[in-house]
Amino acid sequence: MRNDIDRIVGEVEESGVCVVPNFVPGASLRRIRSDLDRLNELERQRGVAFLESEGANQRVFNLVNKGEVFEEIVQHPDAMAVMDKLLGGDFILSGFSSNTTGPGGEEMTLHSDSGYVPPPHPEYLLSANAIWMLDDFTEENGGTRYVPGSHKLRTIPDARQNYETVPIIGKAGSVAFLHGYTWHKTGSNNSRDGQRRALFAYYVRPFLRVQENHIVSVREEVWHRASPVLRHLLGGDLWLNSIGFFDGPPKAYREAAFPRRSGLGTPPKTESQGK
Repeated sequence: MRNDIDRIVGEVEESGVCVVPNFVPGASLRRIRSDLDRLNELERQRGVAFLESEGANQRVFNLVNKGEVFEEIVQHPDAMAVMDKLLGGDFILSGFSSNTTGPGGEEMTLHSDSGYVPPPHPEYLLSANAIWMLDDFTEENGGTRYVPGSHKLRTIPDARQNYETVPIIGKAGSVAFLHGYTWHKTGSNNSRDGQRRALFAYYVRPFLRVQENHIVSVREEVWHRASPVLRHLLGGDLWLNSIGFFDGPPKAYREAAFPRRSGLGTPPKTESQGK
């Protein structure tokens, strides 16, 4: 996988999506499915389930707060390596959610994950999605559909227009990396008994406001056990000494901004001093 990072990134930039097969080992896939099924049922029982299509589709949000397996997934080293190249070397987690669509599930509105950014979008990429396929993605069971080449337009779809979409096809255990400007949507699940489960890990450049306010919503115990990578993804670090501080930047950062008076730097010599 590590040797394929450049190829994957190149395909995302050229085609708008790249499906990487056999990304998740069988044992891990079974564990993820089991934990997601448990969460789906638990939120239905508690009456807090996020349901669509009269209950045929269900989403679970803030997954990083709802199980250690999801903490592992969102900082997967190979996924991080792909995002690192796509997003300019630094990024944070905007949102991590699941989408389970059952028979009769309707398609959603065509959209771009960067649709909140006024077009034209920058030439550099602002966001990207890692879609973890927990079941086969087929045209029949509502696999994500997208408009090829739409990411190069650097804008959002016109709601008054109809666009031809194609399905993202892949076997369970694959991960699809999706360009943040690609127009896409959940497909219609026209199967009789086929459930299609997926996880969506959505990453953005550090200066963008995130979907999920992790600082507020993530449980204290998750923060305590978080690795440096996960803490950074959740927005727990300063970025360029200007975004994310608490009651002003730390003393060391303030001193570094004024090296002459803090003693951290040496003032340049005047002409008289040099003689």
